[in-house]
Amino acid sequence: MAYSVMSAGNSTKAQANQSLKTLSDLEQNRESTNKGIEQQKKSNQMSGLASGAMVGASIGGPWGAAIGAGVGLIAGSI
Repeated sequence: MAYSVMSAGNSTKAQANQSLKTLSDLEQNRESTNKGIEQQKKSNQMSGLASGAMVGASIGGPWGAAIGAGVGLIAGSI
């Protein structure tokens, strides 16, 4: 009788440990995905800023570059 209770306890403990490992792996994947999304967002913003500044500079000189950079940054954020 005692053996079956101990066996059941060990089995439950093993299942709990496996569940915690699975949850830990899922959390790491979620964090990694969120970091990737944030990096992509920053990349898009910088790309939009650079493109806007180049277009603005070709049209309106330094002021055009500043305005174009602002518009490009906003467009890259969308």
